[in-house]
Amino acid sequence: MVLLLGFLLLLGVTGYEVVWGNDMTVMSSDETLPMSVTIAIIKIILYTVDKIYSDYYYDLKGRVRFITNDVASGDASIKIRTVRPSDSGTYQCRVKKAPGVGMTTIRLTVVGFTGGVNITTPEQTVQEVQGETAHLPCMFTLSPKDRGPLDVEWLRLSGPNNEVMDHVVILYSSDKICDDFYPDLKGRVHFTSNDIGSGDASINITSTQLSDAGTYQCRVKQSPGVVNRNIHLAVTGFTGGVNITTPEQTVQEVQGETAHLPCMFTLSPEDRGPLFIDWMLLTGPENEVVNRMFIVSLADKIYDGFYQDMKGRVKFTSNDLRSGDASINITNVQLSDAGTYQCEVFHGAGAAKRAIQLTVVGKFLLSVE
Repeated sequence: MVLLLGFLLLLGVTGYEVVWGNDMTVMSSDETLPMSVTIAIIKIILYTVDKIYSDYYYDLKGRVRFITNDVASGDASIKIRTVRPSDSGTYQCRVKKAPGVGMTTIRLTVVGFTGGVNITTPEQTVQEVQGETAHLPCMFTLSPKDRGPLDVEWLRLSGPNNEVMDHVVILYSSDKICDDFYPDLKGRVHFTSNDIGSGDASINITSTQLSDAGTYQCRVKQSPGVVNRNIHLAVTGFTGGVNITTPEQTVQEVQGETAHLPCMFTLSPEDRGPLFIDWMLLTGPENEVVNRMFIVSLADKIYDGFYQDMKGRVKFTSNDLRSGDASINITNVQLSDAGTYQCEVFHGAGAAKRAIQLTVVGKFLLSVE
């Protein structure tokens, strides 16, 4: 019996792109193609008697692996990580099952990256409490060298080295957004910016679940540039003893007056450490986008110069925030101040947040009786 297995080479390396030529030449990474298990006479990886050996070839040691642990299922595809020009060459896949032997050869060519796409957000871990909104950042810059349509995709990865692409989570291509690829996140994942081309490919995942935890990859493409960045999401079900007692509500105020946005909270002895409070302005159809932060209390210091439009007009109403009052006043309120505001309180492992809707009406709408 002869079994010839196809292979998928997933080269997840920043700075390369994969294309197929008529001569079976592979140019770089981030696409799928058949690949080999052996190279010429030198073995690089072997599967036999349900065991895998991958330390034959020093130059590829630690960089080559089968993409599945169940090679016998019919998939002997491998992945070579962090490809180098020296990896170029002819690879041969040989599959044996007595009395049959099958093989195929592929030529791999690795070329240098010339695009100018750059993701400025560093790899990081984002931690969020179950049920809240997780913000996964991905800021990028483009170069005049990069021409053609802009494509952005977020992927969910798995595997011991995040080498397996589990799902496409959300995609931006040809000025259109597709977010229904992954049923587990359907309706809960959104780009935070309405103008992704401006350099912000960040996403929010609303109502985070424990099962959302994992590694996500932001990938930005604009020919010939391709670059990606991994963001790790940790979701905890523990919220500590912080509790905001103010209910979600709508506050209405007249233009030019002082708007009071309440945020009363309690702390638990279980929560220890510094108290951190911030107020943010939200946008988006589900208030899932953090538009801007405009006042913060951290380590008993107050910072209120983030947002020019509110500079000098927003203040905490209490001089003792630890007493449980994180309410704010916005003086000389303007029509443009209307929107959804969020009060967040963090103390040790505890966290809580509450949204307050502000409506501002013009003076001319007042009726005089």
